[in-house]
Amino acid sequence: MIRNSYNELKQFIRYDTLDMEEIAKQMFSNFMDINRYLLAQMRRIYFMALPESKQDFKKSRVYFTVGDSAAQTIVQLSGGTFLATLMAYCGISDANIGIITSLVSLAAISQIFLIQYMKRIKKYKFLVCATAMHRVLFTLIYFIPLLSIRNSEKAVFIIILYFIGQIFVQIGTPAAQDWIASLVPSRLRGKYFSIKDSIAVFIVSSTMLLAGMILDYFKTRNIMTGFIIIGILIFILVVINVVALSKMKEPKISYMNQDGKEMHGRLAKKAKEIEVEQKDKGQGILLEIKEAFTDRKFRKAFTLQFLYTFAFYICTPFYASYQINELKLPYTFIMLVGFIANLYRIYITPKFGRLADKYGMAKILRYSLLALGLNLFFMAITVPGNAYPMHIVGTIFSSTAWAFVGIGLFGVQLDFFKNEKRMIWLTFVSSISGVFGFFVSIIGGKMLDYLQKSSLSIGGVTIYAQQVLNMIGFIIMLITVLYIKFFIETEKIKANHSDGRVKL
Repeated sequence: MIRNSYNELKQFIRYDTLDMEEIAKQMFSNFMDINRYLLAQMRRIYFMALPESKQDFKKSRVYFTVGDSAAQTIVQLSGGTFLATLMAYCGISDANIGIITSLVSLAAISQIFLIQYMKRIKKYKFLVCATAMHRVLFTLIYFIPLLSIRNSEKAVFIIILYFIGQIFVQIGTPAAQDWIASLVPSRLRGKYFSIKDSIAVFIVSSTMLLAGMILDYFKTRNIMTGFIIIGILIFILVVINVVALSKMKEPKISYMNQDGKEMHGRLAKKAKEIEVEQKDKGQGILLEIKEAFTDRKFRKAFTLQFLYTFAFYICTPFYASYQINELKLPYTFIMLVGFIANLYRIYITPKFGRLADKYGMAKILRYSLLALGLNLFFMAITVPGNAYPMHIVGTIFSSTAWAFVGIGLFGVQLDFFKNEKRMIWLTFVSSISGVFGFFVSIIGGKMLDYLQKSSLSIGGVTIYAQQVLNMIGFIIMLITVLYIKFFIETEKIKANHSDGRVKL
């Protein structure tokens, strides 16, 4: 009887073990099926999203508007007055705040090191979405004050996270620019980008006003709560940004078979290997740079960006801390004035876009940069005694300028760059001018430190260091305006008829 019971137990264990093995095999098989399904979905979304009609192009432009609005809002919430407040809370000086916020330009040098990789990839969508996802690092910055560590250590963490986040953003920027350029017909660039910016400005200004009120409310209570709310808001915007970009189509074809169909998976991999075997991997970075600078139109567009970068970074990175520490302007006032001025900007931006399509990007850009120069001039004559009215006047000129400055600079580059070299040349301009802007901000920071220690005054009237820097920026901006008048507007533009068209 005992022997029978033992045999039955062995049999049960053996069958149970077999059942467990079968269950394990089935679970593994299900896991592999799910994995293959997810990979197939990713391939379909990020590598097979070709626009097949004009409606696909329109939808993609709408999604880009949504994603870019979220991205621009993240830029404002993770920089300017809000980041300056966070860094001041962690004991960082005014000069260092300006230099740290300029890390965005130094991060652009990362684009140079990836030029060879960027030349080889056929599609940019996955790269752009992956780099956009790293904006979540800006969320973490606002939780650093919660750490029980010294202020110096908090400052280090802020710099590291901010710099790494900016590196990923900069890596994806030229690809994103080339991507959206390929979705917009050249004759409609001014109209589309102006409408896109109007929507973005409304969303950004509304969010900034809300965020400014939040910081003002918690400033006298518990500013840490304000930082946490802003961090959560940035996280939500990152999700919106990535989802919107993922829904866009990309009119770029990788490898084609003999029937004119696009290849994917193993077929595309094999085609890539054959391509590498049959031809060189391409020019090196130095040869690419040399080719770019031998092109007259590239040199002109680069010089324009160079002058603008100098005028902007010599003074603008230090104005946020000037508003907070010397002018003592409340956050709510700054954001309220900005919100009202941005409503005016929303109104005039589409008009600037239509004028640009009619008279050319360069001409409207010249007037926009003149308005930006006047903004710097009014910033230069702003002191605590006249801070409120001067801030209002300066903001009006600023809104007028920014209604088209970004669009105009980008538009001139698209007009001047060869289509087949566009992404590479956009990378060169962005990275080189970015590094230059960072070093200009360092020079500005050194000048700020020196001038603040010098106690400047004219006729008994105190002169603030930021006033001097803004006046220098104003003079250089005037030079930039003259350069556009005599060197950019005189260049003949060849229309691009390949962008924004169905190619299937």
